[in-house]
Amino acid sequence: MSWQCGQRIVAEPTGATVSGISVAAGAHVHIDVSLRLVEWPWQERGPVSLVPQPSEVTARTARGELRLGFALPTPANVLLPPSHSSTGTLRFTLQLTTPALVALEAARDGGSLELAMTLVAHPFLIARHQGYAPGLDIRPTCDTYAFKVPREQWLALLKSVGYCDTLVTELRLPSSGSDATAQGRQRLVQAVNARNEGSYAEAMRRCRIALDELKNAGFGGKAPAEVARFLQEKAGTMPQAERLSALQLALQLLLSPTHHANAPEELYTREDAELAIAMTAALLRLAPRWTDEPKKAG
Repeated sequence: MSWQCGQRIVAEPTGATVSGISVAAGAHVHIDVSLRLVEWPWQERGPVSLVPQPSEVTARTARGELRLGFALPTPANVLLPPSHSSTGTLRFTLQLTTPALVALEAARDGGSLELAMTLVAHPFLIARHQGYAPGLDIRPTCDTYAFKVPREQWLALLKSVGYCDTLVTELRLPSSGSDATAQGRQRLVQAVNARNEGSYAEAMRRCRIALDELKNAGFGGKAPAEVARFLQEKAGTMPQAERLSALQLALQLLLSPTHHANAPEELYTREDAELAIAMTAALLRLAPRWTDEPKKAG
């Protein structure tokens, strides 16, 4: 893995670190590649400079590879091999939109991350030939460099770009499945369309009907009998504040065993975690509407 000019190695990557900054609707991921510069025979061949080119970046995770696009080198960033070996650093900037970050985090799934870069450089060589005027020799050199991103470094990057301030999850709507849930899936699509149109009450109604379809498909009947009886008897007469409080209790019921030290081992996935986070965040935002006491006049 090296950059070469002719048959001679000019620079070799030795490591890389990542950092990031927040930008509108996404993030700039900075990739700083460290290189060892190999001695260049100035007297024999004349000066050479390496001009880095855009580098295609691929993320490798346990779920497979994800192409992230091209990282751009910092403008006017040039490597000039000295007459003795030394080191240098090149910064590449990869622009990731919020959906791209979401897709990358879904692929990483809490695991390890490796980035592979197609490093390309244009060596500009001033050739010296006896009896001729100096000439310019440009021969692109290309290689692939892969490096593992330490987990703590990637988590620090996510925080620095504001990814953890607003949770954005890739909520994949069930577009396919058994015939028994076909009508429920259709109601869900209608609910999303109503949400986009600003018809929030209609979105709530469509979700309610979709849950009926889910129950008819055989998912219902697994709740404790006393819980089901309470819901059937009180659901139609409870005000919105009480229904919201009941939802809080239902969520506590779902999450209850997990915060105990001796909780039984259960299988949880990323979807389970996102369900818990999304519902908890929504309840924390909605709670002040029902807990703030109205101010007394005068």
